[in-house]
Amino acid sequence: MSDKTPFLKATGLALLLSVASAATAQADALRSNFDFRIVEVDTDGNEILVERDTVRPGEAIQYKIVHENLTEDALGGLVVSGPVPEGVTLNLGSEASSLDAKFEIQAEMDPDLEGLEWSSLPAMRKVVDEDGTVRMEPVPEDSIAAVRWTLLNALPAGEAVENSYRVVVN
Repeated sequence: MSDKTPFLKATGLALLLSVASAATAQADALRSNFDFRIVEVDTDGNEILVERDTVRPGEAIQYKIVHENLTEDALGGLVVSGPVPEGVTLNLGSEASSLDAKFEIQAEMDPDLEGLEWSSLPAMRKVVDEDGTVRMEPVPEDSIAAVRWTLLNALPAGEAVENSYRVVVN
């Protein structure tokens, strides 16, 4: 078993920086918390989330991002984002939000355009075959670089929103 502690710490830092940049204008108004747990299965076959500093290929990590509104007013226009770091693959279908939100992924969708693009699901990408034929195909989970939720309603004063997603260690 290889030690993935630096990977986990770097992942947490990247996620915190991503969340912080998404809320720059409202930084004093929000308290943000990032947490992760390793997904294990107990002897009864039930999933449990455990704290560990190491992971092995094939194991799932659940990320949880919580934003709490510290103001006396509702906060609108909130976008929560998180990275899908190198060395892991997003587990589509594991994403969740405690409030109504539009979920999107970031990946390369069009080889003719520079950089990554955001798309809601199902996300399709343009592929150019060797013979020049252009076709569309679903974006593979291992091509996704980031995720985000755009909250559809304002976050009420004193309330919190929880967003989570899972990745699998390659």
